[in-house]
Amino acid sequence: MIAEKLSEEIWKTCVNSIPIFGIDMIIFSRKYGVLMGRRINNPAKGKLFVPGGRVYKNERIKDAFNRILLNETGLTFSFNKTISMGLYEHFYNVTSWSTLECSTHYIIDARLIEIDQEKINLKINLNEQHSNFEWISLEDMKSSSIHSYSKMYLSKIKDIKAK
Repeated sequence: MIAEKLSEEIWKTCVNSIPIFGIDMIIFSRKYGVLMGRRINNPAKGKLFVPGGRVYKNERIKDAFNRILLNETGLTFSFNKTISMGLYEHFYNVTSWSTLECSTHYIIDARLIEIDQEKINLKINLNEQHSNFEWISLEDMKSSSIHSYSKMYLSKIKDIKAK
């Protein structure tokens, strides 16, 4: 089956009607922390957030992972080498096309991508979602620049790495 990106009109109907399944990429280096981008668009506009995106109809999760990671960052990584950090729910009172009160509900598969410090010289490509990328230390969890949903990922990584 061929993965299908919805038309903008159908996408808006879906966002207003059903939860959206997506994947967040938690790209982690023990030396530098977690890669986050400053969001250009709603939801989470102006906040630091991990790269991520929605899964298209008829798209396998592994294929969606590869597409999203490449489109959001320009990077590639084996899905089989990632670790599931669990499912999360993200609720917003705005959409990417409106600042009016309307709800957006995502169900997110958070994938931990741990990269070697020796390979940290990655060239991160920006897309239309982020103005810049930054490495955020696990100690910076209290920063008001980081979106609360991304702070949950930092906390989870601290728990995983403490074991």
